[in-house]
Amino acid sequence: MRSVYKKYVPLIVIVLVGFGVYANSFRGEFILDDDPLIRNNIFVRSSSPVSSIFTKDIGESSGKKLSFWRPLQILTYRVEYSLFKLNVTGYHLTNITLHIAVALMLYWLVSLLFGDRGLSFLTSIFFVIHPIHTEAVSYISGRADSLVVLFMLLCFICYIKYLDKKNFALYICMLCSYTLALLSRENSLVLPVLLLLYHYTFRKKIEFFGLFSLTGIAAVYGLLRFTFLKSLLPYFTVSYTLLQRIPGFFVALTNYLKLLVVPFPLHMEYGNKIFAINDIRAIIGVVILLALILCAFRTRKNKLIFFAVFWFLIALVPQSNLYPIGAYMAEHWLYLASIGFFLVVGRLLASSYRKRKISTVILIVTFITSLGVLTIKQNTYWQDSIGFYERTLQYEPASFGAYNNLGLIYQGMGKYDEAITYYKKAIEINPNFAESYNNIGLIFYRLAKYNEAIPFYEMAIKVNQKYAEGYSNLGALYSKVGNTDKAIALLKRALEISPHYVSAYNNLGLTYLASGKHKLAIAACNKAIEIKPADAEAYNNLGLIYYDLGKHQDAISAYKKALELKSADARTYYNLGIVYQELSNYKEAIASYKKAIEIKPADAEAHNNLAVAYYDTKQYDLAVQHCQRAIELGHEVSPQFLEMLKPYRKK
Repeated sequence: MRSVYKKYVPLIVIVLVGFGVYANSFRGEFILDDDPLIRNNIFVRSSSPVSSIFTKDIGESSGKKLSFWRPLQILTYRVEYSLFKLNVTGYHLTNITLHIAVALMLYWLVSLLFGDRGLSFLTSIFFVIHPIHTEAVSYISGRADSLVVLFMLLCFICYIKYLDKKNFALYICMLCSYTLALLSRENSLVLPVLLLLYHYTFRKKIEFFGLFSLTGIAAVYGLLRFTFLKSLLPYFTVSYTLLQRIPGFFVALTNYLKLLVVPFPLHMEYGNKIFAINDIRAIIGVVILLALILCAFRTRKNKLIFFAVFWFLIALVPQSNLYPIGAYMAEHWLYLASIGFFLVVGRLLASSYRKRKISTVILIVTFITSLGVLTIKQNTYWQDSIGFYERTLQYEPASFGAYNNLGLIYQGMGKYDEAITYYKKAIEINPNFAESYNNIGLIFYRLAKYNEAIPFYEMAIKVNQKYAEGYSNLGALYSKVGNTDKAIALLKRALEISPHYVSAYNNLGLTYLASGKHKLAIAACNKAIEIKPADAEAYNNLGLIYYDLGKHQDAISAYKKALELKSADARTYYNLGIVYQELSNYKEAIASYKKAIEIKPADAEAHNNLAVAYYDTKQYDLAVQHCQRAIELGHEVSPQFLEMLKPYRKK
């Protein structure tokens, strides 16, 4: 009974502490890449074919090329969407659960390697509680880190057990878990090297069949990524040579160790900076690297130190920016590498405990409490979008992405002047940032300042010729001003770049409608529905097309379907009212217009049409009332209608 207690209590503590320190992250919002990966991602909807997740860029359906191929991550979002839709709590629960699962897997691996439950517990508890991991846990899109490490550790465990037992089930589990790791994140390619480190450190004879099988899977993965899936490789503009980027690795090494020891301040984005080789941080990094390697070899008989040091260094290589990845460091890149650091900390504390139990327990409790408080505080960083971006800019003033995202928030609030200010600041920092040009164009478009919008849209597609959203928005603008030929060309270009871009199909449908090409318009809208069956806008557009064709019942059916999917759409209720009014079904027309006004009280056209409907049903007081409201809202009411209402106006 006592042995069972000793076995399970540490695991229960790890679980409870993990949920305890991340409980306040449930209040976090969707932020940063959560929009293209979840909220605006067609591929997470059950209506989209699962094959798209394995063959398409994950940002394709939102008009943004993200150049990531992490199908397992998107599959988890797909499952969550089916359960929680866009309730953010469910996604945070998954992230926390995965993080705790990684800590438990780490406990298992350390026990296998060193046969010391005390060491296993200390390594795992520090891993689960350290605030350096909040970027991978509190940030929903950081999930790729926990997924890849979970399956890498499981594969490592199965590999060790397979070497001992030569069990076929372990062999299959090993291969499956590594495949899942590769489907989670690219840095899983480093696992065979970590396995070689295991063989070298523990003097284990290499079992070529097992290691060759894993290496073969990695080779197949690499071949696929550089052939059939080459377009989905991470892509960043290479502005600096390898020699220029190398000092950044040493600076990052210095910063990483500093943040592991003193985890403050933590923040998103460190930028794609270049450092001189004589930068003091780079020099310190070189010294640290040499000292770590020297220490590892000088204490070669201490297997834990040797294994931990080289685990830390090897795990950092894929994210060292030697292959350009757009930043010289990021806190979540420590998710795998930090295991080496926590192993050393665990060993030091475990050794101290054997000599000074009480003082060591006090020290451990102090460390855990301090780290837990910092983690809880750091979680709040992800709970408020404006605060998140402002904090990011506090530590990284050159973050053009943060300025752009602040602009999006203020744009959503209708504060267009503030939004434009932030967008222009982003462009000032990065003149080739297409998204900010596009966003300024959107503001001018919504303000009906089309001539002012055009140069910004054109600049967006000039600096990024594969920016589908820019082509689509510029096409929609030209359609609005009557240049349908140019609009169609631009929209087709958007769809060449991003064939699953629903918004572009909707814009194309409306453009074909404007040019009188009804069959093509219907086909474009149906394609949007094929990609996204729950797209209310496509059904609304179909309603417009059928109405223009005089097919009133088809139009009504399309509008009603749109309202099933999006019940709070004033525009669709207004369009439905027009059809009913033309059919002289005034009861339904009035109900539709009233619903439109209920949703959007300042809809001047709805008030005007409602006034006409009331007049036609001899409800003259209501007709006068809504006509007056339409005038107050700036609508130019027909002089003939005003004349007709004169007898019913109160003197």
